[in-house]
Amino acid sequence: MRVVGLVSGGKDSIWNLHYCHHLKHEICCLAHLAPPEGVLEMDSYMYQTVGSELVTSIAEAMGLPLVRRCIAGAPKRLDSAEYAPEEGDEVEDLTLLLQDVLQAFPGVEAVSCGAILSDYQRCRVEHVCGRLKLKVLAFLWRQEQPLLLRQMIAGGLDARIVKVACMGLDQRHIGRSILESNFAAHLFGLGQKWGVHVCGEGGEYESAVFDAPLYRERLALPEGAWEAISHPSGDADDVALMAIREVPKREEKEDVPSEPQFEDYTGSHLKYYRETYPPMTRERIDELISPQDSSCWQRCSSTAAEIGHQGGAGASDAGGAGGAALRSLRSGAAASSAPGALWATSSLDVRAMQLGSSWESAAAECDALLMAIAEWLALKSRHLKDVAFAEVQVRDLSCFEEVNAAYAKHFVENPPARVCIETPLPPGVQVRLRLLLRPHEGASARDALRVQSISTWAMACIGPYSQAQRLAPDLLCSSGVLGLVPHSMALPKVEDLTQAQAELWLLMRSLLAVLQVMGSGFQEVSLAQVYVTAGVGLEICQEVLAYFRQTAPELMPLISFAEVPRLPKGGCVEITVMCSSDSLGIRIAEASAERPSQLPALAQQLRCMLEREAQDIGGSLAALQVQFCPADAESAIQDAMQAIAATDGPALSYMPVSQLHLAGREPTLQLRCIGRFSDVFLVKEANDVHV
Repeated sequence: MRVVGLVSGGKDSIWNLHYCHHLKHEICCLAHLAPPEGVLEMDSYMYQTVGSELVTSIAEAMGLPLVRRCIAGAPKRLDSAEYAPEEGDEVEDLTLLLQDVLQAFPGVEAVSCGAILSDYQRCRVEHVCGRLKLKVLAFLWRQEQPLLLRQMIAGGLDARIVKVACMGLDQRHIGRSILESNFAAHLFGLGQKWGVHVCGEGGEYESAVFDAPLYRERLALPEGAWEAISHPSGDADDVALMAIREVPKREEKEDVPSEPQFEDYTGSHLKYYRETYPPMTRERIDELISPQDSSCWQRCSSTAAEIGHQGGAGASDAGGAGGAALRSLRSGAAASSAPGALWATSSLDVRAMQLGSSWESAAAECDALLMAIAEWLALKSRHLKDVAFAEVQVRDLSCFEEVNAAYAKHFVENPPARVCIETPLPPGVQVRLRLLLRPHEGASARDALRVQSISTWAMACIGPYSQAQRLAPDLLCSSGVLGLVPHSMALPKVEDLTQAQAELWLLMRSLLAVLQVMGSGFQEVSLAQVYVTAGVGLEICQEVLAYFRQTAPELMPLISFAEVPRLPKGGCVEITVMCSSDSLGIRIAEASAERPSQLPALAQQLRCMLEREAQDIGGSLAALQVQFCPADAESAIQDAMQAIAATDGPALSYMPVSQLHLAGREPTLQLRCIGRFSDVFLVKEANDVHV
């Protein structure tokens, strides 16, 4: 991509440009926000201002044009990582700067940003870039800071200290370079002893880069051209700055700069990713998984209508005659009253919402469907902003971008976590939704994680969704995760792994990174829903469990496996998980039949199992998802499942799939029911509720 480098002159913004160069992006220009004339330090929450005098010389040393603007605004809404445009906010100066860039360089597609750990800064840069249709490249994001600092040192980045503001650093360190071995050792020592961020990400220090591999000339300040001073306000005794008195000289380099020795992010080996999260081997799987562990994903029976031993569910409502339903769910042991209850919908499509079936496109249908759902929820004193998780089935994923655009209009701030798959929906239905709603209104920044920047950390969001949402204190939902290479957002090509193995490896790496940021991890996974495309067999569930077991050796989650026609980005595997420190009250039942005529008997067996599960759990079945194949059996399956649903029965949803690969032979009809139980129904809205 064609990239503008957002630079402060400091080491992080400059080093991220080296990543951009290494990963074959074209750096077109630099952009800089400077303090007003005569101001040395602004204590901005967004921008480094000390050393700004050097940025023009840095651009000249790199042989790149510079787009510059002065900061006119001030920090606002400091207590929130979320951002909304506000007049006078310093963030809007960035909007104006990037508009200047686009006017001067209309081909620019992305912004290079040196953020490492600050959600405050990242979210605001992403917000501005999103409005301007620009990507954010933040390759340093959440990398280990000692690794990054060593990388910069090995790459010959002459970053010198221009500001200090922490214990262990003072005026004596102004002007010191990270290339000085004793000073670098001092920084690493502060990190080990006091937990100081060795890259200064906590505001411990700021730097300016005098030489780097991308510089054609090095910068030099003659003796007496700068001095170390105390903070101009006089209020910060422990803060010292570099005051630059002269424009730096540019000196010719004696040697041609060499390419920095980055870890191997590219090629077929993906060395960096292997070293930070090794792929699973057959030997390791055998160490972690025993034959008995197949009970996590296989529920078998020898009868014509098979029901798996893990328990239960069955039911309907995917836009058939049952209409739309909303049910309360138990969110945990402490949530047995209405204010703390989660809510689940039945399947919601144009049939369920009685919208007809003649829509010019899937995007138009999605837009109309969400407007109707918003009106329906309003009648129940709920709102789309309460939605924490959305399951989106699309009949044809070739319209993915258009559906995304229509969907995005209805979910703006902290959009719900989401899994999106192609399924063989019935004629007249192009989009089908199933929603989970949180007990309180909207999501705070603490409830949601949405990283849109492209980085080496994890797969960035490829649509209007959050990577994860916390529905309740003890319940976390992830979005569907694909096995994309994080820094390129492309599918991997790895010589020594099959395509499914390579995608699963990178998928699990991204998934773990997301869960850890949300304060969870594989040890809390209760349900994993695995979607694959043709050619990926049930044995992948072994690998999924093995990855979980690396950090949670005793984990026995429920794993559902379904083959679907297509996944986003052309991937062959996608996984979404639910995590909880408490029992989720989820059970899975599987059944098969040789002939459609066996469906009524099958439904009765399911009903008996549901009653037993309700007694064992001490609750009621609140929501039920039915995965099934073949797709043309939907009407008959709906009739059979509706027959076992009580008047105030569960919110029923349907998902037609290509294959379920149930244990044993492959019968004509296959069903999997994923049910969620609650202690008590807190509202009584049955499937006879119509819109």
